[in-house]
Amino acid sequence: MSSSSRKAIPPQGFTLVELLVVVAIVSILVGLLIPAVSRVRSLSRRSQCANNLRQVALASLEYEGLHRTLPPGLNQFEFPQSPTYRGTSLFVFLLPHLDEPALALQWNFERPLENAAGGATALSAKQVPVLVCPSSRLGADTFCRGKMHFGVTSYGGNGGRRSFDPQQATLDGMFHTTGPASLPRGGQQPVAMAEVDDGVGNTLLFGERSHHDANFETFARRHWANSLTTVGSWAAIGGRRRIGDVTLSTLAPLNYRLPFDIADVSRADPPIRRSRDFRHYEDLRICAFGSEHHGGANFAMADAAVRFLSDTIQHETLQALSTRAGNEIVDQP
Repeated sequence: MSSSSRKAIPPQGFTLVELLVVVAIVSILVGLLIPAVSRVRSLSRRSQCANNLRQVALASLEYEGLHRTLPPGLNQFEFPQSPTYRGTSLFVFLLPHLDEPALALQWNFERPLENAAGGATALSAKQVPVLVCPSSRLGADTFCRGKMHFGVTSYGGNGGRRSFDPQQATLDGMFHTTGPASLPRGGQQPVAMAEVDDGVGNTLLFGERSHHDANFETFARRHWANSLTTVGSWAAIGGRRRIGDVTLSTLAPLNYRLPFDIADVSRADPPIRRSRDFRHYEDLRICAFGSEHHGGANFAMADAAVRFLSDTIQHETLQALSTRAGNEIVDQP
């Protein structure tokens, strides 16, 4: 057979043009896929967070069914030896209802500070998974305050229109300090569900806390305030201001962040002339509801239903939802 009668053999492999086309198509597909995967993960974390809040709300209702009141926000008493205040937080009271019966049995209610003994192995340092939002950007589920270790919570009980500083608490939410050393007055009692005149579906029970605020941290590094990474101990053992660890309120709008850093402090209104003037802004930020989810935060209502509220919600509406007996007419957001 002559060479002219042989069939031509096609070249093998891809040409450079074909390879570039394939690479371009793959790049486009990856570019479309990554945001979709990110959105799915974000929605999954938000859903898990909502489930956590639902469990915490149901635990509170179970507690209320047994005791006829919700748990104290922080039950406080004064040690007779010195003006030192100790207490037991709402999350400690809820431990038996959050699948943590062993931890609850070990807890020392008479001498709360002993629960922080043992460093990183202390009872107060235990991680309670249901109390941590999967979107939390803390990077760890424990933190140190002085030499004591504490487990973190991403959630706070509804303290009404103001829960922090406790001396100025409005006491119109669902949780506040109780007991002999409670503030703003001694002998306060926990809230019963019968006191919720605004309707359990229109009253916040728990919400999320964001530990991230770059501007606020510039003041914390100057020691004008505690870092937000050291706020949110579920144990909240000692100190009269520890109610700020376990309750949040609507003094500030949802997802409030400090609008200036320490280098731009001249923008502050009211003005900041010295470190103590920063207390106003610390109070605003410590108690603010917020989250690491895009566009809003999860809340558990007093009927244990969970809702995602947009951070565009009117501040007045959020405040109306935070009071248990304000008789406000609330347009459902």
